[in-house]
Amino acid sequence: MLKVVLADDEKKIISLMLKLVDWAGLGYEVVGTANDGLRALDLVQQKQPHLLITDIRMPGCSGLDLIRRAKGLQPGLHFIVISGYRQFEYAQNALKYGVEDYLLKPLKQDELSDILLRLKDKLGEETALEYHLQKNGERRQDLLIAALKSAAERQQPFLTAQQAEAEYDLRFGEGCYFAALIKPDISYADQSLDGYRIMMQHTLEIVRREIQPLADECAAAVLWEGVAVLTYLRDYRAVEVKQCFTKIRKEVEKQRDLFWGIRCTVCLGSRKTCPEQLAASMREALWLCRDRLCRVQPWRDAESEEPALDERYQMDTPHKKRFQEAAEYLDETRFTQELEDSYRLIVPRKPLNGQMLEDWFTQVLETSLYGMQQNAKVEPRFSETMRENFWRCAAPQDILLLLREGVCEQLRRLSEEKSLRETRPITEAKRYIQQHYQQALRLEDVSSAVGFNATYFSVLFKKETGQNFMDYLTELRINKSKELLCSDTLSVQDVAEQVGYRDLKYFSRLFKKTTGVSPSDYKKLYK
Repeated sequence: MLKVVLADDEKKIISLMLKLVDWAGLGYEVVGTANDGLRALDLVQQKQPHLLITDIRMPGCSGLDLIRRAKGLQPGLHFIVISGYRQFEYAQNALKYGVEDYLLKPLKQDELSDILLRLKDKLGEETALEYHLQKNGERRQDLLIAALKSAAERQQPFLTAQQAEAEYDLRFGEGCYFAALIKPDISYADQSLDGYRIMMQHTLEIVRREIQPLADECAAAVLWEGVAVLTYLRDYRAVEVKQCFTKIRKEVEKQRDLFWGIRCTVCLGSRKTCPEQLAASMREALWLCRDRLCRVQPWRDAESEEPALDERYQMDTPHKKRFQEAAEYLDETRFTQELEDSYRLIVPRKPLNGQMLEDWFTQVLETSLYGMQQNAKVEPRFSETMRENFWRCAAPQDILLLLREGVCEQLRRLSEEKSLRETRPITEAKRYIQQHYQQALRLEDVSSAVGFNATYFSVLFKKETGQNFMDYLTELRINKSKELLCSDTLSVQDVAEQVGYRDLKYFSRLFKKTTGVSPSDYKKLYK
């Protein structure tokens, strides 16, 4: 049996918890109760429980102090927090201490039972058979929803009724099919990932609890995008469906006790007549979910507003090139400026939808990633983590912040690694070349500037960069000339002079040899 201590300053809450669930049947033994924090701390020391369930505010010793001090006494102790106050900071700090889960007052039997069963499984005890059966059913739902999302993204038909029954034990027939997404948003999700995870788990439990009495068959699972729902009804009852999903939204938003400013959006795909069409319904729900970034509405329904699935955003080539080069040169300042300029261009676009914002985000991310990979190996999960974090954004400015912080963090890391790979003299030499490439620059000038003998410097430069001095200088000048050729105001002669070539024919010959096209053709190509 797992030992548990209950702590709450209200005796009626203690009594309610004792009566609310069958503790022994779930494999728990309540070894003590306390109405203040100091008494609870004594019980932890005396009884050595596996679990402490405590109110977030307690007399004598606050819930947070109790958790902190109890961890000191028993590092392996698990905690569930009870909150009945709009005390956002208390709740968030509790989550940061690593509490297992939370309960909101008024307490509900099914929520407490679910948490106790989950925790029992985590603690490695012999788990109740019904919990394993429940987990197996949930796993099937996870796989089913993942398959539905995949079909929606590939724009392919979903399962037939026969396949759904054979693979997932679903009984489909004539009636109405639709997909939906329940999307909770909190503005500080990136600052409390554990809290966000717990919130999404509670949202899933709310969805499953409310949908099951309504639907003839249903499945729900947590995705990056939110809690996805597949619903089948033999008879579609519009009023009951609206009431059900509205109740789900309100139940999710009740979690404001712990997640200040939480906002929930319900996105329904259009109604279909067979399961094969569910992928199209899910695609619509996903589109509506993205679009909450542009239009904040609690209820989105593809039946009443047709998603503009074909309205997409495509970044032009020079735009992409600037992002790529800023990332390739590990230039954090330049990248930030390009990002802010680009953001100011896309946000006022008419029309603008959430899909277009994701397109913009994806193209900035991919071009920047390609540029960074020219220097070194980027963290393996960087791109996946950024895409996952995109769905935690609640507004366009959150996307801007995510790109700025995420990419710049990588640029700083790669820059530091690159600095370690290069000797100080070579770093100084490159800086000197970048500052003076427009002049008639010689190897002797650079080696003198960094205090080295020209012959030794030449060998060291080749060893550290993989290029000899003249090849490096030529590459730098040609790259700079490519940037300048994209300008409408500069002629080829002007560009040649600005990158250090006084002889136009020599510059044109060298440019074509390096790039495969003449400067004038390149200018036309990117004009």
